[in-house]
Amino acid sequence: MSVEVSKLSFLKVVLMVVGLCCVSLAFTTMVSAHGYVSNPDSRALLCADGVNVDCGAAVYEPHSLEGPGNFPEAGVEDGQIASAGGVFPKLDEQSENRWAKVPMSSGAFTFEWTLTAAHASYNWDYYITKEGWDPNSPLERSDFELFCTHNDNGQRPDFTTTHDCEIPQRSGYHVIFAYWEVADTANGFYQVIDANFDGEFEPGDPEEPGDPGDIPEWDPNAAYLNGDQVSYNESAYQAKWWTQGDTPGESDVWELISGDAPEQPEAPEWSSTTAYNSGDRVTYQGVLYEALWWTLSETPDTSNVWVVVN
Repeated sequence: MSVEVSKLSFLKVVLMVVGLCCVSLAFTTMVSAHGYVSNPDSRALLCADGVNVDCGAAVYEPHSLEGPGNFPEAGVEDGQIASAGGVFPKLDEQSENRWAKVPMSSGAFTFEWTLTAAHASYNWDYYITKEGWDPNSPLERSDFELFCTHNDNGQRPDFTTTHDCEIPQRSGYHVIFAYWEVADTANGFYQVIDANFDGEFEPGDPEEPGDPGDIPEWDPNAAYLNGDQVSYNESAYQAKWWTQGDTPGESDVWELISGDAPEQPEAPEWSSTTAYNSGDRVTYQGVLYEALWWTLSETPDTSNVWVVVN
């Protein structure tokens, strides 16, 4: 009797291990099934290659731009097409000079995808910005027109997949959007290519500040990271480190990148009987100080709670 029970227990263990292995294999296949456009080099691939800079985590995973599928009827929101719905939000930054541009020509062209693992696939769609599009505004559906599509009818593609297309007549800077609709999940993969038609390769310029009107307004309730840009009082600022609630033009966490610096109000003389909060400024013996945290009766030139403001 005990032998039969042992055999039954052993069989259960074996079945459990096999089942877990199958689940693990399926999960591994799902999460590793990604890809990117490798010819021409996509915006994300140029980030990984170090050609595009200040790209965020896209430098590590140009193949992971996966977002909701069924584009354009559904899919990601306008303004987040390049980042696949905010996966790597830096990729959504858009201006005429932000990204490196690869040389291209209108007419016959073979696009190439490199896949790290292959999803069963429905369609591969290629869009291009319309004539007269605004290169200094976030990418939206209305900016694009479809010019090429290929259907795999649920088949698994090769790890290197190519599509022959006919690119419409264009000149100068345009964005090509390549979209891969997969068949075994509800998602799709998003890749954009910055193309310079009938021109040479052009490097990007991520340091060039845009018009303050193109930069989001500072929100006192929002948290900002190093490098985030905001507009405030018709000037543009960039955060030096993490911040929340610190007013641009008044706090050292913000660096002015365009516009005029606001006039600083005169700071009152320090008083030993006044309580000060973080960010309060005082004058002591002709030097301007700012409080790092709450303080009372701590002399500015001898206490670490005060820092000199240049």
